[in-house]
Amino acid sequence: MKNNGEEYLRNSKGKYGTVLLSVLFGWIVFLYFWLYYPGHLYYQEQFQLFLFDWDYWWQRATVPGGVADYLSEFLIQFYYYAWAGALILALLFVAIQRLLWELSRLQGASAVYYPFTFLPVVALWYFLCDENALLSYVVALLMALLAALAYATFSRTWTKALYLCISIPLLYWIAGPVHFVFAGWVILYEWQVSRKEREWFTPLLYTVVIGIWGIVCPLLSSLFLQYPLYRLMGGLNYYRFPVVIPLSEVGVAFVIMAFPLVLSLLPAFKRRVTAGIALQLIVLLIASGWLIFKGSDRNKEEAMMYDYLAKNERWTDLINRAEKKSPTSPFTVTCLNLALAETGQLADRMFEFYQNGVEGLLPEFQRDFTSPLPTGEVFYHLGMINTAQRFAFEAMEAIPNFRKSSRCYKRLAETNLINGQYKVAAKYLHALCKTLFYRKWAENTLTYLYHEDRINAHKEWGWLRKLRYTDDFLFSDREVDIMLGLLFQHNSENRMAFEYMLAYELEKKDLNAFLKYYPLGKTLGYDHIPRSYQEALVFVWTQQHSSFSGMPWSISSQVMDEVTEFARVYVRQKDAEVVLKGKYSTTFWYYLLFQK
Repeated sequence: MKNNGEEYLRNSKGKYGTVLLSVLFGWIVFLYFWLYYPGHLYYQEQFQLFLFDWDYWWQRATVPGGVADYLSEFLIQFYYYAWAGALILALLFVAIQRLLWELSRLQGASAVYYPFTFLPVVALWYFLCDENALLSYVVALLMALLAALAYATFSRTWTKALYLCISIPLLYWIAGPVHFVFAGWVILYEWQVSRKEREWFTPLLYTVVIGIWGIVCPLLSSLFLQYPLYRLMGGLNYYRFPVVIPLSEVGVAFVIMAFPLVLSLLPAFKRRVTAGIALQLIVLLIASGWLIFKGSDRNKEEAMMYDYLAKNERWTDLINRAEKKSPTSPFTVTCLNLALAETGQLADRMFEFYQNGVEGLLPEFQRDFTSPLPTGEVFYHLGMINTAQRFAFEAMEAIPNFRKSSRCYKRLAETNLINGQYKVAAKYLHALCKTLFYRKWAENTLTYLYHEDRINAHKEWGWLRKLRYTDDFLFSDREVDIMLGLLFQHNSENRMAFEYMLAYELEKKDLNAFLKYYPLGKTLGYDHIPRSYQEALVFVWTQQHSSFSGMPWSISSQVMDEVTEFARVYVRQKDAEVVLKGKYSTTFWYYLLFQK
């Protein structure tokens, strides 16, 4: 090993080591988003509708930061596959890290500090763990760093001045207010150069002129665009909520702007280079692990994955996921109950998993852009097509940054097709024909328009046509059981509507209503009384009779033995809830008596 750290890292071994470190970092990013955080990628993809269309390009390109936004949406459409989205993020992160290193090196940073160049990228990674952080911010920062690297190649004052006059407004228009990152880096760079030459007038002039020029860009834009000035100064498309500028976004900008200078000011060390690099790697691992752990939200990731599986009708995968860890939020429980119903297991297994009341079956409508989506999936599969259409439309219109949704467009095309509203369906389908991953489906669906026989013969659409309501009525969140009853009354083959109706009464703990509706299922061809129904029926019987003799239902001997033991413990044990939880927490009795 050389005594001089610079010589050590400039030889072939050192160069290969830096490249290998960047590749390793990219691999970690890839695995994180592909295997640990894929739900966030699917989430991003469904809340945009990227169109290969000139009007779409023009709509994006005519606002500050629009080009970066357009490029980011082009990339986000590949999030349709989690591995592709993870690969895109890994490549972008590595590109930013390498650019930071090049800028740091040009400013005189010692090569031994190469591992520290990953810290700003980890901070950016932390920002992207927020599901509302948009990729356009990453693309915009990449543009700003490329502009900075280009500036560092100029040596003459007049070429620098000309480049700044052109690049600052151009960068503002194509990338947005990250031009402040570029402008701030130039100012720090010039101060560093002048410090070595002990000349202060030039950097002071740079500070004033570049600062004014940077502020003038959004001010001039405000004269022609109908956006508040704070949004033109903070970015139109860096965050999904237009009125919010997260501190993490601002912090990342300052870190990336100042980091090359900070790294260049660190003293180079000539001895114990390997130990110094190892120490940096330890600091990097600890800081990165802590930051990503703080930024990752596993509850949201779990909800996004449940929603993704429900959207794609991967019912078995969804149930397998719940069997490993029972869902606990209304959002995830809604998806699970739908999967159980679609696989014919709801009536038997619903209480094997956590149930949080009727909110886990058909949650009340919320005025946001996420919660109506899984609920709309339930209404769609039940055959309540108009309600499913309303939920999809309302969810899309509630997207904070006013984008359209590929997922909602697809659902709206289907509901209008089922309802025979072919002109409206065609509008959504023609838009989807301009996309990459929905084009084939849309082109095939267009062939169904105005062909009643083909639609009626379709396995899904034809079946849902038979299930949907034919009479008008007012939708009420407070009378869901009545609406489910009307749906089942309209088509007595709708087993899912029947099971949701009885599940609704069991979740409400309304046993009188359950007993009233239970006989309606006699025509559905059950080969046994489902487990949850048995538990409800035997509970009602034991409240009025001292033995099982004369019970009119075919209750299994196992259920009768279990309810006897359950009742004995419940009556005699003071801590009955704790004692019963281990063995009977997956029964309707435990839910009825202990679930708040």
